[in-house]
Amino acid sequence: MKARPQDPAVLRDIVTAELGRTGTRAWSVTEDGFWCKVTPEAYPLPDQGWKLHVSATMLSAPVVLSRVSHVLIAAGCAFKFPARLDDYWALLEPHCSRAQAGKFVTAYPRDDAESVRLAALLDEATPGLPGPVILSDRPYRPGGIVHYRYGAFSGHRVLGNDGFYEVRLRSPQGALVLDGRQPRFSPPPFAVCPFEAPVKNRRAGAAAVMLNDRFVVREAVRHANRGGVYLAEDTRTGRQVVVKEGRPHACADLSGADARDRIAAERSCLDGLAGTGAAPVVVDFFEQGGHAFLVEEFVPGITLQRWSDRNAGPLGESGFGNGAAAVLPVVERLVGLLKAVHGRGYVFRDLSPNNVMLLPGGELRLIDLEHATVPDGTVMVGGTKGYLAPELAGRIGEFRPAPGPEADLYSLGAMVYFLATGAHLDPPGPAGVPAVVAAVSAANPTLALLRPLAEGLLATESERRWPLERCERLLAGLSPDRAVPEGAAPPPRRIDRLIGDGIAHLTAAVDRRDGGSSPWSDPADGIEVDPCSVNGGAAGFLAVLTQALPAAADGVKTAAAITALSGWLRRRLEEEDVWRPGLHFGRSGAVWALYDAATALGDADTARFAVRAAGLLPTDHPSPDVTHGLAGCGMAVLRIALRSGDPALRERAAETFRNLHDARSSLDGHPRWQTPETFDSGLAGADHIGFAHGIAGIGTALLQASREFDRPDWAATADETARALYAYAEQDGDTAWWPTLRGDPETVRPRRPHWCSGSSGVGSFLVRYWNATGDPRALDLARRAATAVHRTRWQSGTVPCHGLSGDGEFLLDMAAFTGEDRYLRWARDLAGCLELRAADRSGLLLVPGLDDRFSPTFLGGTAGTLAFLLRLRHRYPRLWMPDDAPRLAAPVRDGDGDGSRTRRPPASHQEVNDHVLRR
Repeated sequence: MKARPQDPAVLRDIVTAELGRTGTRAWSVTEDGFWCKVTPEAYPLPDQGWKLHVSATMLSAPVVLSRVSHVLIAAGCAFKFPARLDDYWALLEPHCSRAQAGKFVTAYPRDDAESVRLAALLDEATPGLPGPVILSDRPYRPGGIVHYRYGAFSGHRVLGNDGFYEVRLRSPQGALVLDGRQPRFSPPPFAVCPFEAPVKNRRAGAAAVMLNDRFVVREAVRHANRGGVYLAEDTRTGRQVVVKEGRPHACADLSGADARDRIAAERSCLDGLAGTGAAPVVVDFFEQGGHAFLVEEFVPGITLQRWSDRNAGPLGESGFGNGAAAVLPVVERLVGLLKAVHGRGYVFRDLSPNNVMLLPGGELRLIDLEHATVPDGTVMVGGTKGYLAPELAGRIGEFRPAPGPEADLYSLGAMVYFLATGAHLDPPGPAGVPAVVAAVSAANPTLALLRPLAEGLLATESERRWPLERCERLLAGLSPDRAVPEGAAPPPRRIDRLIGDGIAHLTAAVDRRDGGSSPWSDPADGIEVDPCSVNGGAAGFLAVLTQALPAAADGVKTAAAITALSGWLRRRLEEEDVWRPGLHFGRSGAVWALYDAATALGDADTARFAVRAAGLLPTDHPSPDVTHGLAGCGMAVLRIALRSGDPALRERAAETFRNLHDARSSLDGHPRWQTPETFDSGLAGADHIGFAHGIAGIGTALLQASREFDRPDWAATADETARALYAYAEQDGDTAWWPTLRGDPETVRPRRPHWCSGSSGVGSFLVRYWNATGDPRALDLARRAATAVHRTRWQSGTVPCHGLSGDGEFLLDMAAFTGEDRYLRWARDLAGCLELRAADRSGLLLVPGLDDRFSPTFLGGTAGTLAFLLRLRHRYPRLWMPDDAPRLAAPVRDGDGDGSRTRRPPASHQEVNDHVLRR
């Protein structure tokens, strides 16, 4: 939420004024990102203990801070608070993590006794002030805003097995345990609570929750900061109902409205729409224990998001999405719904796929009317990204005059696009929405049919959007059998600029480095990524800069950036003696990138360091996969051994692959490498199929190793892996898909075409397996995987892990191994999708990565996209893969500079080995 105009230092001024009144000088008041930290000089901050949290609303925050700072400064206790009042909304808004929500002031007492004393003083200083209950803590007093929990103060910072830094607690036995931030009071077993006797858990078999002496809660649908959503039984009628909860003071904004008020407003809208059939019927509304509860009729059916997931399918050579025969009736009913809402004087404000239910009989219902309003007065802008009208999209969280029905018309246009394509209309680049709709219409028959409607509704100027009556007239004249694609989409034209600006963005990130810190791995949601890793650290874009050096417009500047970055990476690896094995989330990729950079620069000393560092990587580890474990580690060590000619390192790679191979088990007669349930990792117990975490990536590593070390047993395991992937393939027309996990229930799930856990990752193994063995079934499934990747290009994100950049790399693999031009053309189509999403960032044309940010990193940012575009343009080898793909023939420059008319036969087994040794 955007607060009213104010001095950004208003909260800090409250604290400095309090310090001035006390005459205390030996304190520091410093901003550290989100937080402002207030610390006495030489404060003995404990590693861990009972910390105190004080909650507040946006309106009460200045008063709470004034009273709390008075107590804490007098006691000489360190504390922190959000540096700006605007920022505090991030800890109040409805989708904030429940484990973090409402934590306005955090105090760090020196010991247990001081925790208890200060909690009492803070409670005495804040009577009657509003603030939400902090769900991860226990309230000092019911109804009060002072809370406590046991956790890390400075803690013990360690690099965990998943490639992120974690602050841990030390048990009395000396073990480091995770400081788990759960949305419930959950101190570690060794923490003795000094505030009160332990509260006994509810006895087993306790009675179910009864609300308003009528509704028995049976199931939680969703937990959120604002309150839960539950399925319940109405004991008066025996029917199932939906119960929505509004927690007191949760999500309280500058107007004073909290979650209870929002629930009440939703009830008012539902009452206003009664009789239209557009929304659920209100069953009851009441308060209980200070919480507001809205009870609605249960609406059977599925959301339009789920309907699209179920129905989107291949449509022949050029299109992917939902068929026109299925889409047209849904669009017609959506128009009717909006007419009913607007006819009662309301604006829905959040028309999106998850807020529309499709009933078994084909009717539609709007659900979650929390944003619905009448078009007068002032409202806080909110809604679903990609479905908000442009005049609102950049103002989320601001108080603005309530929009008129034209805001819903834009959302309806975005829904038309979604229903036709199965994809959300991501914020486009400078070309704008019309260019995206035109390009997708060239490939998608249903959108081509509905293009006039979509463009009429998606007009930037609100007054130009089609009224609903005009929409109805157009729809009445449409027929599904007229749905044909419009023709070829325009080829990409700005690849050279994307490459040049991408290189400039990466070199600028190196220039902004600050001593020993790393500006390229900014913490997101409090998660600090390993700054050495391929995933979110230096190694990912060091490798890309090294690859880009021959093509860089300013080779001197690029070489200087490589020198500086490789120097930083070497120092960090020397200082931090931690050697996690993974290729993307561990340190294997860092060593790989450092060796290649040193070789490119002629830095023999750094190259020798990289060889020594590769010898420190583990040869055995509980994690077996490519990104986090032994498969990726073995690939990196073997590559450096081959490049350097170091026999000891080669033997170390062999030991790694032996341990990887011997770690296999079996499921349904197929090989598996399951991460142990007891392993300290978010992947514990995972049994993946795809490339990043599963058998496709492990099979690729063993396939390479079997050739290099002449191990028929490893080759046989690669054969078994291929047969497993044949068995798990889900063929649909001329496409092929794979589930993410083995043992997945047969439920509807989005189809994934991506490198991490989908078709392009599995296809990357299959085309290599075909090249090594000639097995025609592998090639057939690889072709189907490539078709799936191409068909879903308008539904995909941008990044290598689960988006266009990684999918495009697979298509280039297909072109290299098969010699077929169509895969180059398809890769160029994916580049065109990336180009349409590119945006200006400080004068540079860049493709946004995860969360629409412009990070320079590999798996989630610019570096991964740049790697694909460099390979498309200059035919470089694929990064982070065995050097087994033949080099694509030099391109024949045509009108757009990206075509190639050269064909070549598949590489022989010997050619692949010779290629690796030559490299």
